[in-house]
Amino acid sequence: MPVMDVILGDLNYTLGVGGTNTFLRVAGNLAGNNAAKLSTIFNRTLAHAKGKLFLSLQGCYSIDSTALAALAVQHKALGNLAREMVLVDVPSQIMQVLEGTHLASLFEIFPSLQDAEKKYGRAVC
Repeated sequence: MPVMDVILGDLNYTLGVGGTNTFLRVAGNLAGNNAAKLSTIFNRTLAHAKGKLFLSLQGCYSIDSTALAALAVQHKALGNLAREMVLVDVPSQIMQVLEGTHLASLFEIFPSLQDAEKKYGRAVC
């Protein structure tokens, strides 16, 4: 699957599936009605994902409890498939929420995609 960019109002995403890993960048508002859109994005990603999922939250500026729940559900769904999701490029305001809700402990978090790729290989070739 080639890299795909999709704009859904004030939420957009880029999905790329490589030979061994998958990259998903979500940007925008992860609150309100966009939490349902996030679940749809995760379902699409899960249908195509290979290997580790590198989830970039670069460009996200808010998140609510419904979106946090979607993150936890995606983590579990990938775990059921013996796959993992790692977070990259997490903005400080989102990181504070993840740490405050203890969801940060579910994920391996890297400061950048390049750092994650050094450990796990390329996300998309």
